[in-house]
Amino acid sequence: MMTKILNNKFIQYTITGMMILGAMFCIFTPQNYFFKSMSEFAVQIMFGYLLLGLVFLLLKQPRLMFASFIACSILAIHLKINTNAELRNPEIIQDQAIIQVALMDISNINEDPDGTIAAMLASEASLLTVPDIDPFLYEFLKDTLSEKYPYCTARVGFDPAITVFSKYEIFNQDTFFIEGLPNVMGSIKTEGNGRELYFICSNTLRPFYSKDYDRLTKLLKRVADKVKEVNAPVITLADYNVVTWSDEILDFRTNANLKDSRRGFSPAAKTGGLISGFLDPPSSHIFFSDHFSCTGFENLRSTNSNYLGVKGYYQFNPIHPQ
Repeated sequence: MMTKILNNKFIQYTITGMMILGAMFCIFTPQNYFFKSMSEFAVQIMFGYLLLGLVFLLLKQPRLMFASFIACSILAIHLKINTNAELRNPEIIQDQAIIQVALMDISNINEDPDGTIAAMLASEASLLTVPDIDPFLYEFLKDTLSEKYPYCTARVGFDPAITVFSKYEIFNQDTFFIEGLPNVMGSIKTEGNGRELYFICSNTLRPFYSKDYDRLTKLLKRVADKVKEVNAPVITLADYNVVTWSDEILDFRTNANLKDSRRGFSPAAKTGGLISGFLDPPSSHIFFSDHFSCTGFENLRSTNSNYLGVKGYYQFNPIHPQ
């Protein structure tokens, strides 16, 4: 019965057109929430096309099989071009300091407060960025982390608030706002070679409408301008609520000349389950200037495996004499 239906040329053309259109909408995404949301699952759609092609192979439908594999290939090429395709981390240079930077998600801290604090302390990050934090939680974290993170820059009088805890003294502190959302920047000087590192941490809201994407684009443009003003080693980090291959992130990285810490285009795996983790789009990002090499990138979890954010390892590139 199924074979008879699929042998109908009208059905074949319809299915082929829908598959190719689906791939095209993931690449050339309209400014619409439905299509934007669909493009976030480009990886899952790509594997779906691959699986569908195998099904058509078993059903002896060569036209539909080739159409599925072509759509899968189109998405694979798109993801490879627009993500960090390096499979191996760069080699560690012994005389260069490595800075660990973490972007924390403490939305589930009430489920496991001790495990969350323990994971934050065990992260060994030089900088802990905590967006969307309320004043009471800020005071709690400030007291609890003060021994290991004696310095902080906090903007907690706003909703949402943001703070950065640091092992090192913070210089050049500044706050700028995009439609009421606070963004924190500053710099630290690490041990070892003593080179100065700037950071820019942002708060964002999940976009649902065109105006939300316009606000995100405005924020990213402002951050890119700040990066160019600094003209120094800089790292930007936030849950930008869009994926690496989105138009907003690609334009931002090009404008700011920043690299992506995340290698490949694997799902974020925020949740513990295999299936649910496969459906998590990677929306938390740490980008860095070409003054660094990223020697590692990983998810952080509490002791009960709750997702706590992401952490990157950054090594200063050697300064070559002129």
